[in-house]
Amino acid sequence: MKKSAALVLVSALLFSSLSQAGEKWPSRASTEDLDWTVTGYVAWISPEQLGDMIIGQAELTNNKLYALALTKRVKRWNSGWDLELEGQIAKHDGPLQDHFELNGMVNARWNRFFWDRYINTSFAVGLGLSYATEEGLFEIIAHGDTSKLLTYILVDLDFSLPQYPKWALDVRIHHRSSAYGTFNDNIQGASNALGVGLKYRW
Repeated sequence: MKKSAALVLVSALLFSSLSQAGEKWPSRASTEDLDWTVTGYVAWISPEQLGDMIIGQAELTNNKLYALALTKRVKRWNSGWDLELEGQIAKHDGPLQDHFELNGMVNARWNRFFWDRYINTSFAVGLGLSYATEEGLFEIIAHGDTSKLLTYILVDLDFSLPQYPKWALDVRIHHRSSAYGTFNDNIQGASNALGVGLKYRW
């Protein structure tokens, strides 16, 4: 199942890059002068792993977080890729966690999909660091231990109407892990949250 999902994603990206190579895609033309983005979202935390979250088989809990993210595009390539810097502040709100979290990362964003003339779509993955002001009880119960400082991974997918390129519906995965024991050998697994929110570009 995981291999099938990955194959579908790779096929879509490949098709997008090969189709209409000389045309300025709607998603590119409508956002090329919009270098800044602010995103607000709510995310529900899961004890499942990142792969389960990506393929939609993760169980969500009532432990959630509210986050605000500011993103700056620092480079755009004609091939369809953007390089971004992003900073986030999040507030955990749930039975087991009630603290703040600060995240910073570098994102690579892909902007070309063959359906962009109908729904502008972009997909990004990011890697950085996450700092929690407290060691979250949910992470300790679910994974044996935690640390305030952990690796952060972002998976982000947004959709907007071509006539309203500044506004987008955003779906993202919010991931904290020890990066195979880099920060803490006692952590088994990772903390993942599925987020939904709105994105505004300017």
